[in-house]
Amino acid sequence: MTVTLSIVGTSGSGKTTLITRIIPLLQQKGYRVGVIKHTAHGFSMDHEGKDSWKHQQAGADAVMVASETAYALVKKVTPVRLEELEGQMKDLDLIITEGYKGSARPKIEVHRTETGKAPLKGLTKLVARITDAPQADGLPSLDPDDPQGVADFIAATFLE
Repeated sequence: MTVTLSIVGTSGSGKTTLITRIIPLLQQKGYRVGVIKHTAHGFSMDHEGKDSWKHQQAGADAVMVASETAYALVKKVTPVRLEELEGQMKDLDLIITEGYKGSARPKIEVHRTETGKAPLKGLTKLVARITDAPQADGLPSLDPDDPQGVADFIAATFLE
C-alpha cells in the first residue's frame, strides 16, 4: 500500500532541499519513492517550439511524452485532486508531496528560524517538525541538518 506524506512549510524553509536529500536515503532502504510538487502558479513542462508544446498550443486536453524508460503527462483538469495524482503513483511505497498543507494526509513541517517566518498555523495531521527552534508542543522535533535521521523517522513511522 502506498503511503502519502506531505512535507510542508513556508516558502524558503528548505522543503525541496530536504526532500532531495532524503529520497536517496529512503531508496537505499529499498523503498520506491515519488514526489508530487504542489504549485499555486501555472507551469509548463514543454519548451516553446517542441512538438509537445505545439500539441498543447493546439488545444489538446492531454499530452504525453514517452521514451523507452519514462513518460510525462500534462493533462488539463479542474480542479486537480491529490487523490487522482496519487493514483498515478500507486505502484510506489511512498509519495512525498511538497505542499498540500490543507490535505488530510500526515504532514511534517519544515521550519527554520533563519527565514524569520513563524511556523504554519492550523495544520491538521502534523506528526513532526524539522526545525532548529525549540518545540513545546510535544511533537517529535527532527534536525534539519540530519537527513538520515529524517529518513529513518519516516521509514519507522510510515513504512516499516
